[in-house]
Amino acid sequence: IIESEKLESEITVARDVQMGTLPKQMPVVEGYEFAGTFTPTDQTGGDLYDFVPLDENRLFLLMGDATGHGIGPALSATQVRAMLRVAIRLDSSLDDAFVHINDQLCEDLPDDRFVTGFFGLLDAETNTIRFHSGGQGPIMHYQADMGEFEWHPATTFPLGYMPQSDLQAPIVSVLEPGDLFGLISDGIYEYENEHGAQFGRQGVIRVLDENPDTGAQELVDKIMAAAREHGGTAPQADDITIVLVRRLPE
Repeated sequence: IIESEKLESEITVARDVQMGTLPKQMPVVEGYEFAGTFTPTDQTGGDLYDFVPLDENRLFLLMGDATGHGIGPALSATQVRAMLRVAIRLDSSLDDAFVHINDQLCEDLPDDRFVTGFFGLLDAETNTIRFHSGGQGPIMHYQADMGEFEWHPATTFPLGYMPQSDLQAPIVSVLEPGDLFGLISDGIYEYENEHGAQFGRQGVIRVLDENPDTGAQELVDKIMAAAREHGGTAPQADDITIVLVRRLPE
């Protein structure tokens, strides 16, 4: 009993440390609003997200998912976030940060472990997001003027899978007024109900179609609620992370 209580206490500390690395408040960038949430399957989990302001108009976006869930993946997730923060302090570019963090994880992680990761840079002056996505997808871009969804696949292999020797140019998404850019982990897309049916992209599309003028944080809450309603009595099987970037309507 004593050993069990000691282990429980250590896990609680690990959870507190991990949760402490999440953003305490949403960033402020004129013309934009942001929202994010992370719900682990266990007390700790392998997902992560972060916002790192570079100046009043530029914001670094991070979202990742380490293989598995629990304390081990939580360590990997925390490591990625810490390395990115150091890279930004050293004025690394988007490309350099992605390559160097990937290569360091190749040295650090066991062969059967990796981290899917989205590295993006929002520029509010040009209203663009330039990004690399290592195994993380689909990346959602809702184009409000046309009422259509664009889904970007991963741009390269997951972080820590193999050294990066030929990184392609980043994808560039242009955000028009009212557009929504979404980083949603597979914990949402693959959320299953009692019959094994997944929530899928259609579940996300349905929520956004039914709430076209809703703010970013409320949309995050509605997506979470819809996924849990879809799941019914089935338990949450994977960590869940949602990050939304919304360009405000003019």
